[in-house]
Amino acid sequence: MDLVKDLMTPSPFTVLPDATVGDAARLMETRRVRHVPVKDHDGRLVGLVSQRDLLRTAWQLSTDGDPESWRNESISEVMRTDVSTVQAHETAKEAARTILSSRRSCLPVVDADGMLIGILTEADYVRLILRVGAAG
Repeated sequence: MDLVKDLMTPSPFTVLPDATVGDAARLMETRRVRHVPVKDHDGRLVGLVSQRDLLRTAWQLSTDGDPESWRNESISEVMRTDVSTVQAHETAKEAARTILSSRRSCLPVVDADGMLIGILTEADYVRLILRVGAAG
């Protein structure tokens, strides 16, 4: 039985709430990730920003005449705070149900104190399928 800890990416790239949308966009581009957890200075998860969130923000804010104004927006203004999470000891099957029911493409992995320890994405499930398929 696969557990979340076996599939997740530990210590994901993150930003702080006072980062800008431009900071997150650069991080996503250079690190080739689609989701960036937002954590406070103590390491607790406070939100999540996705490429979709950045695209929506860029589209909404670039209509004000300055096509680059969206880059200076604070992440705390655009991040989602209603984030579904999982813990490392949960099964991959339980986490998959949470991904489907929350209609999100990733789940931050937190410990019992809400400290961010990893991220589980749809890509992790693709890797699992490839691994299981290669073994069979």
